[in-house]
Amino acid sequence: DVFAPVKDNNDASFRKISSFSEITAEYCPTGKPPKEVFFPQAEVLFRYTDSGLEVPELNSKPIAIWGLQGCDSRSLRMLDKVFGEAHQIPDDDMYKDPYWKNKYDNSLIFVLACNLPKSTCFCHWFGNGPFDETGSDIFVTDLGESYLLNPVSKKGKTFLSSYNKAVNVSKKDLEQQNKIREIAESRLKENIDISNLFDKLNILWHEPIWDEIGEKCINCGACTFVCPTCHCFDVSDEGKPVKGERIRLWDSCMFSIFTKEASGHNPRGISKQRIRQRVMHKYNYFMDNYGEHLCTGCGRCIQVCPVNFDIREIIKKILTYEN
Repeated sequence: DVFAPVKDNNDASFRKISSFSEITAEYCPTGKPPKEVFFPQAEVLFRYTDSGLEVPELNSKPIAIWGLQGCDSRSLRMLDKVFGEAHQIPDDDMYKDPYWKNKYDNSLIFVLACNLPKSTCFCHWFGNGPFDETGSDIFVTDLGESYLLNPVSKKGKTFLSSYNKAVNVSKKDLEQQNKIREIAESRLKENIDISNLFDKLNILWHEPIWDEIGEKCINCGACTFVCPTCHCFDVSDEGKPVKGERIRLWDSCMFSIFTKEASGHNPRGISKQRIRQRVMHKYNYFMDNYGEHLCTGCGRCIQVCPVNFDIREIIKKILTYEN
C-alpha cells in the first residue's frame, strides 16, 4: 500500500493512492499529519455479538509513505516511543501496541526535504531543520527536474540497491541541493534557545502565568487534531448489547469532558488547567520520560487556531517569566 499527499478541499492529507497522478505537492506540509496512516482517527479493535468476539485481521501488507516532511517523520518516531516501546510501571516492561507496530515496523518512509518552510515553522528551535533526516528510510530532495534520493536506514539502502531506475549523483546535483538547503534554512529567521524550558516548567505549576495563557484559549481542540505528536484517545463501545464494536477514537486534552470522572468531579474543570496540561505534557512530562520535547515545530497548531493562539509566544513567555 502506498500513501502520499492527496488534495483534500483547499489542503492535502495522506491517503492510499493507486496512481502517481493523485499525488499533490501543492500543500507541504499537509494540513493533517501523517500519523493517521498508522494511528487512524477511528479504528475498530474488535466486534462482538452474543456468541463471542471477532478481532479484525491486522493488515500485514507493507506500507510505503511518500512526501512527509522532516517534522512529520520525527513525530512518527516519537509516537513509536508511546505505542511501540512504552515504559510500563512498575517493572519498566515495554508495551507494544499491535495496531501501531504492525504498520510502523513494516513501512518504508520517504521524507521530502522542506524547500520552502512556512512562516509558522519553528523546527529549528528543537535542533532540527528543513533537511532533517531523522526517522526517514530514504531522504528525498526535489531538485526541480529530478529527485535526489539518499538512503538513511537499512531498509532504505535495500530498496535503492534494487531500484534500477536510479542513476549516480553528480557534483552539480549536490551543489544544487546545498543551494536549496541554504535558501530553506534562511527562511527560518527567529531561533530561540529552549534548553531551559524543561527546568522552567518544573517551577511554574502554581504561577499565575497559566491564568494569562488560559484566558485566550477556547478549548476547541483543533490544535490537538492537527498535531503530529498528540496521541490521546478514547475507547467507545458502539452498538447494542447483543451486537456492536469497540472503537479507538482520537480524543483531546482540551475538551472539558476529557478528565471528567464518573462521580462528576473534573480535576481540569477550567481552561487554564487544560492548557497547562497540554504545555506540560509536550515540554516537560515527555522530556522527563523520553528525553525530548513532544513537539516538532511544524506550526500546524498555529495555522488552525481560531483565536491566533501561537505556541511560540507561549514558550517565550514561559522562558522569560519571573516567578
